[in-house]
Amino acid sequence: MISFPAPALCQGADEDLLIEIGGVVFPGCIKRSQGENGLRLWVEGGPTDPAVRIDALAKFQTVLGVLRAWRSGAGERRDEMRAGLGDGPVRDEDGNQWILAGSTISYGIMGGEIEKLAAGARLGLDASQNLRNALWLNGRLDQTAADFYMIHEYAEEEFGGTRGITDVLGLSGKSQSSLTKSANSLSPLAGGRHAKADAVAAMTLDEQCEYVAELLRLWIAQYE
Repeated sequence: MISFPAPALCQGADEDLLIEIGGVVFPGCIKRSQGENGLRLWVEGGPTDPAVRIDALAKFQTVLGVLRAWRSGAGERRDEMRAGLGDGPVRDEDGNQWILAGSTISYGIMGGEIEKLAAGARLGLDASQNLRNALWLNGRLDQTAADFYMIHEYAEEEFGGTRGITDVLGLSGKSQSSLTKSANSLSPLAGGRHAKADAVAAMTLDEQCEYVAELLRLWIAQYE
């Protein structure tokens, strides 16, 4: 077994939840090392094998996708908070500097809900490649509307189209249409899929994120 450093998260509460979910979905993979900050990813293989690194990243991203399905605002990475900028303080021309720090988030968790979600995700990942792909996408760095659009496409593949999603998960055809049309209508700067936005988007990028989180929670619940 070898370990890689995991991408840093903004919230300590997210790290705790990631360890809890990962312990069920990929046992032994995500751990906190004594005397170190952050998390480490433990996988089988040699340190110079590129496939081992890819395996570690895929497992982390999938577990992060499960966490983001539980709460759409959870699981923000520090490199996402910086929005493409490098590490270090903000400075002005006089040499003054500021450290940008995000707010601290605490979650209200009902008894057993994380364990139930993680158990369902474990069974779902074993049973459905579509769900595995969708959760991997949900854990991507700097998500765009294209990611949310593809997650919906994997759900369509799984349940036999929009009508199947309605029948099994209970999400209306109208709401699904709002998601997919909004992904096309947002400008690229707002996370859209096309160079030109030709319509008003019914959902913002944040609203699309929340909708997809609900879709994935309902999907995972099919295996609970």
